[in-house]
Amino acid sequence: MIRDFWVKNYLSICDKQELNFVAKGPASELVFEVAKDVFLYKLAILYGSNASGKSNMLKAMNEVFRLMVMPKSIASKKISGYIPFALSTNAPTEMHISFFAEGIRYDYYVAFNGNYILKEILNYYPKKAKSLFYERTFVNDKVQADIKFGQSLKLQAKTRESIRENTLNNHSVLSVCSKVAFKEDIAPFNVLINWIMLNCHEIDGDYRTSSTEILTKAYKDIKKRKFFNQILCKADLNILEYKPTVKYLKIPQKIREQINQGNMPDKIKESLLKKTIDSISFLNYSKKGNFEIPIEFQSKGTIKYIRILTTLYDMITSSHVYYLDELGEDLHYDLLFYYLNIFLFNSEESQLIITSQETTLLSQDLINDNRGVVWFVEKNKETAASEYSRGDSFGLHKNLSLYNSYHIGRLGAKPELGSVFIDLED
Repeated sequence: MIRDFWVKNYLSICDKQELNFVAKGPASELVFEVAKDVFLYKLAILYGSNASGKSNMLKAMNEVFRLMVMPKSIASKKISGYIPFALSTNAPTEMHISFFAEGIRYDYYVAFNGNYILKEILNYYPKKAKSLFYERTFVNDKVQADIKFGQSLKLQAKTRESIRENTLNNHSVLSVCSKVAFKEDIAPFNVLINWIMLNCHEIDGDYRTSSTEILTKAYKDIKKRKFFNQILCKADLNILEYKPTVKYLKIPQKIREQINQGNMPDKIKESLLKKTIDSISFLNYSKKGNFEIPIEFQSKGTIKYIRILTTLYDMITSSHVYYLDELGEDLHYDLLFYYLNIFLFNSEESQLIITSQETTLLSQDLINDNRGVVWFVEKNKETAASEYSRGDSFGLHKNLSLYNSYHIGRLGAKPELGSVFIDLED
């Protein structure tokens, strides 16, 4: 779970902007005690007008974990995550994240430009006290970085030297474990990198995977299939269950001949000439008899809901960090709030960080009573940079509605729109 995160000079973020997930105590289902007397919010919701920078904070949080674990094969390869603020292109990007993995707290700081990791420090708390994991400083482009390792790691001299030799200036020290098979015991490195790889996900999770692939994969796992069928039934989509099917394609002979004679790779021809494709059939209920509907006839909202079920399953069955951008889009409000409640009431050590335009969530007692889960994002009019304010930082009395306060403009993060009248005269 993430304890806190800050970033500077990244996309629309110029000055240091921070998200802090620390809660005062076990107030509700929104909070989990990740360590003794350390309570963290499981949910964070970012609100703001379009182009305010909500999604950019998710990208930054995703990027810092990618930097930690993704190595580079050659020293000349650019750091793609370097996307500085438009008016600060000569300055490095800086990020800091504090998080808990396997019950241990880690604090990671990194500064980088498009070519090099300029500085990175990783501290951890293996016995509740702060200890150095490693510290790395850039020397110059033709010299390997200066790396110091903490004594608590108990690394052999040979291991330390091997890590130094394989750490290029454009990737992190930790990521060396992803490209080199060390014979020596480097268990602390492996524990951390494995946790990040397995538990910290890209924005929108399986966004590259089709809905058919998501459902087919879930169907092969008995426990996951039961979960998917149960959640689809509870969502009032009139779906009793689903099953993978095969759809037969009819390709006219003339079209087949054109494909065969076309100037394209054989693999593409083979794909275009396939006689069948994988599909999904849903069993729907009716008093007059049940009937099946193929996935291509399902509504956009139903498909959207299906696409976020893997996220929900992962979060309630183990420890995960997920980011969902514009959650609520294409979903009925009641279904959105229901989804969040399933997560909150059935998960423990998982975290869901979302952006949304569904401001009605602010009227829910669960959210209004735990304002630390809400963040309001807006662009500074003078600098055009994004600024982030936590919902409990405005000094609102507990009896005042967060929803009403936001809609009357007291909390900012709302678009200031011009006149509805348009002048097209010269």
